[in-house]
Amino acid sequence: MTGPPYRNPGTPPGLTAEDLRDPVRTLLAEPTARVHDFACEPIGYESWSRASDGLYLVRGTASSDQGDHTWEVVLKQIRHRRWRPSRRDLARQIDDGGDGPGDWAYWRREALALASPVPGTAAGRFAAVRCLGIVPLPGDRIRLWLEKVDGRPGDDWAAGELLDSAEALGGFHARSQRQRSADRTWWCRPFVEQAALQARFTLIERAADAAACADPALRRLFPRTTVTALQSLARGHDRAVRTLRSLPAGLVHRDLTPRNLFRSGGRTVAVDWGQVGQGPAGEDLATLVLSSAAAARLGPEDTLALAGAAAARHRAGAEAAGGPYDPDSVALAFRLVAAYHFGLPLVRLAERLLARDGASRQQAAEDADTRRRVDVMTTLLEAAQPDLRDLTRR
Repeated sequence: MTGPPYRNPGTPPGLTAEDLRDPVRTLLAEPTARVHDFACEPIGYESWSRASDGLYLVRGTASSDQGDHTWEVVLKQIRHRRWRPSRRDLARQIDDGGDGPGDWAYWRREALALASPVPGTAAGRFAAVRCLGIVPLPGDRIRLWLEKVDGRPGDDWAAGELLDSAEALGGFHARSQRQRSADRTWWCRPFVEQAALQARFTLIERAADAAACADPALRRLFPRTTVTALQSLARGHDRAVRTLRSLPAGLVHRDLTPRNLFRSGGRTVAVDWGQVGQGPAGEDLATLVLSSAAAARLGPEDTLALAGAAAARHRAGAEAAGGPYDPDSVALAFRLVAAYHFGLPLVRLAERLLARDGASRQQAAEDADTRRRVDVMTTLLEAAQPDLRDLTRR
């Protein structure tokens, strides 16, 4: 079986009105609703999760004792797909190929999360997408029926909408820490603890090769100070993991990228709960801010400014929700996750550049967008160095 990324298979599943009856009745709150016409069309996506098996918009008409209705729902199909990554794959992918309940791509996790009351107990102005039904299918497949979120997608947000979402997220984190639920065997382990991240340490030598190569453009991108910062991530990894485990924890989504977020009716609605688990609030805040900053192609100064503003709004949201809130713990988790999750991938960029021939390599190394990306990742690596030194002294 080929590995990620996975794309929508495109062919709509063979649905019947009977398949749609229960989710449509739940959506409309009409127990007598009868589905008439309907159409199904694929929603394009590219996913790094092996559980992805198709995403579709289904719309149609129905009638009930209360009259006629039009409706729209989202169908998400998930499956168990085996994949055994090679050592080369492991250092370059998010998915480590594991099939255990704590592994990154555990295929049942999202269905288990949406079937549980856990996301709802902390909901407020940040909430999970409404689940309309979960249907097991033959062949290790599951069909999730979801409410279509009518709102502004994260890909189209302005900075103000991101900051509003950071505030809403702060309230969610405060409530989840107060109401911390019993551990679930299917909580996803943090990516900082996954084998795929640790495998990236093997590519640090490629950054060292870039720092020592004859190409001056490449040496400017990868100075020795950057290599030293990367090496400190590897040396301090065990201590960083222990530190993150020791911080106040609550429910975290772990995949708050723009494509998984919507602003609707003054709320932020999150889809794709496939990596949900327990962790420090700064883990989610880092993903929210840094994935959005990367999508907006912000430079290092603007990225840090956005992070500071988001942290302030996140704190305001947590305090308005009654806490608890430890700003130092949130900031520490943010910096460590930023370095390991968003700074360490610099080694893969070094590897790709070294694989090019001379002229192509120089052109790529001098590209403005490449320099911006390197500058941001280097800034995130450097921001965590005092923390790593402090952990070593402890």
